Amino acid sequence: MRSKGYSATELLVVVIIVGIIAAAAVPRFSASDSYKLDLAATQVAEAIRFARSESMRTGRVHGITISQTTQRVRVREYDMSADPVNPTVTARHPLTKQLYDFDFDDEPTTLGVAITNTQDVFDFSGLGRRKTVLFNAEGVPMWFLASGPSTHNLALGAVSLSMGAAQRNVRVAPYTGRVAIQ
Repeated sequence: MRSKGYSATELLVVVIIVGIIAAAAVPRFSASDSYKLDLAATQVAEAIRFARSESMRTGRVHGITISQTTQRVRVREYDMSADPVNPTVTARHPLTKQLYDFDFDDEPTTLGVAITNTQDVFDFSGLGRRKTVLFNAEGVPMWFLASGPSTHNLALGAVSLSMGAAQRNVRVAPYTGRVAIQ
């Protein structure tokens, strides 16, 4: 009399087939390039908005540094009495209370996304490009020279991000400081 059931060989074949199907399906369940890129663009936009809002809230100059060389984004408060203007304190993220300082190469949410600007991201009228933009108490993006009452308005602020062939741009509007993701 033969008992009903499956042999070890049959079970092994089924387990192998299910494993192959699962391995093929895994990339579909991981975050897509465009989702990760959108998330990175949102993080950069939020950092810029936070620097602007802190300036408006406190009446003290805050700025954001975005470096394509180091792949780093940092929000700081600035000492306007120093020449040149110097950062004094790295701001803290309003929710996590951690320093508002993140590196694209170290963050799991931005790993694989790159800041791809070939030059510094902020261009100022009469001054040229800088990797930092400062916001005054009204939230206007500019660059200050402490040696005199000289300020330079932001002419263009655009952070280019890419992951593979996908790209996003985070733009800062001159005069208003409004941020848009494209």
